[in-house]
Amino acid sequence: MRRAWASKAPGIAGIVRVFGVELDVDPLVIVFAALYALAGSLWQWAIVFASLMVHEASHAMAATGFGYAVARISITPIGAVASLEGEIQSRPEAEAAVAMAGPMTSLILASLGYLLLLYGNADREKVEFFVGANIALAIFNLIPAFPLDGGRVLRALMAEELGVASATRKAVALSRVIGITITVLGAAGFAARYFNLLMPALGLFIWIAAGRESQSAAYAGLKSVMGKRASLRARGSLPARLLVAAPDVTACDLLRKVTSSDFTIVSVIGAGGGEIGRLSELELLEGISLLGPDAAVREVLAGRKD
Repeated sequence: MRRAWASKAPGIAGIVRVFGVELDVDPLVIVFAALYALAGSLWQWAIVFASLMVHEASHAMAATGFGYAVARISITPIGAVASLEGEIQSRPEAEAAVAMAGPMTSLILASLGYLLLLYGNADREKVEFFVGANIALAIFNLIPAFPLDGGRVLRALMAEELGVASATRKAVALSRVIGITITVLGAAGFAARYFNLLMPALGLFIWIAAGRESQSAAYAGLKSVMGKRASLRARGSLPARLLVAAPDVTACDLLRKVTSSDFTIVSVIGAGGGEIGRLSELELLEGISLLGPDAAVREVLAGRKD
């Protein structure tokens, strides 16, 4: 449910290391457990909490499979958050796979629980709750809205064609629409006594989280380019994509067209139809930093030659 590669401040309870990974335990975990115990619902909270932990752990395991180290695991009252080293959104296929690992794991857990209902001899009430909780967790996380897994899959799919920055903006816009819709429907349902306050609260949560994600959209393209620079150094080679542009196009406009999957080379074509120079996406970024976002490609070329 929580973002599987988010950063988070250390909890009050402090940090310990387990197998080289920082484990940050929020003291509210103990408070929540005590409150649920007093209400006689400790086992329901424990099942949901454990399911969330496994859900988030699957994100971390999938990320390590793509070469992203887990820097920290933060344990909160509503689950765990794995903080990764590196910008995974610069690799759409990795982001999509890591995001899908959570819902798929929840569905596997629900299936195992269902088999236990059919062939096991466990407490039926608790197992049924376990199955329902994991199905709900999987379905909820597949909603195509930030910060849910479905929102990250959507961004990854669009980033292949649009680039990370544009894909993030479009995914944020859809997330806000979904958040408003859930909030309005939930509030109407609450007024009609069909729902409790959980549904409008979830809609509000999506709206707020989408707003936070939009703040990073401006830096998404930059992070993508920097991520590919690191990948180029580590791997030695990357697949390339050629983009043709006129000299008067701004470097910033071209940078928005940079995709996440390939390293972009820009061929600048003059008025006579001939190529007057080439720029890599790294040179575009450098040109923007030196000349400003409105600098034309011809200026970036001239500055590079100087």
